Amino acid sequence: MDWLERMNGVVCYIEDHLDEQIDFGVFGRILCCSTYEFSRVFSFMTGMPVSEYIRRRRLSRAVFDIQGGRGRILDVALKYGYESQAAFTRAFAAMHGVSPSAARKMGETLRTYPKLSFSLTIKGVNAMDFRMEKMEEFRIAGRLCDGGYDKWCDFDVNGIPRLEAANMLHAPLWYVGAYFRKRPDEAACIIGGELTGSAAPEGMDIEVIAPATWAVFPFAFRPGEDAAGETYARVVSEWLPESNYLRDENLPYLEIYGHWARPKRFEIWIPVVEK
Repeated sequence: MDWLERMNGVVCYIEDHLDEQIDFGVFGRILCCSTYEFSRVFSFMTGMPVSEYIRRRRLSRAVFDIQGGRGRILDVALKYGYESQAAFTRAFAAMHGVSPSAARKMGETLRTYPKLSFSLTIKGVNAMDFRMEKMEEFRIAGRLCDGGYDKWCDFDVNGIPRLEAANMLHAPLWYVGAYFRKRPDEAACIIGGELTGSAAPEGMDIEVIAPATWAVFPFAFRPGEDAAGETYARVVSEWLPESNYLRDENLPYLEIYGHWARPKRFEIWIPVVEK
């Protein structure tokens, strides 16, 4: 099953559970990645967070339930996850421009958002620079976390000085986040540096990365923007389908960032195997 099939599998799961509580962790399991990794790709590909897509689909379904007289407005509100009729009415009016009761009348203009469908589209306008690298086994010392932006900031303050003091920040993997697949969402990433000695600073986690071939993609860091997420999304949706490689699902992908004391370097490393 390739990436496009998995993304469409996520959409089908959402459609089947619009009137239930949706487990966001399922998205990552379908795509064989962390929830955080999935969210970044989804947002780049669709222009909206997955939570906003779910909200729009539920309110789209709610229109037809209301017009078809399938229960009271409160029943429809509860069906689609709203705790009160008032909260549902505010969300409904914000999207449709009219209240749920007004939507029952003929002649009202309403809005629906159709179910997403992912398909392969190669734009070919923006070039993608890449190189191939082979790496032997290496170790990363750092902190296991969910990989969110706040965790990177925390590691800047609390982790990097300790790694620098231990003389462990060595190119090319001297400030790296490794995003794992098939991991619990609460520990889907390790942020740290390459471990070149025998022991890490006390209290840090260690992850061993097996030998692999990597496709490496540079990106321009833009403060306040998720340039790494955008690059990763382009790799899985544009580069991989056209290449001779598949994403190696047994290894993490890497985000490598620059540092004030070293030459600036921002790259995405994707582990690959030949098709």
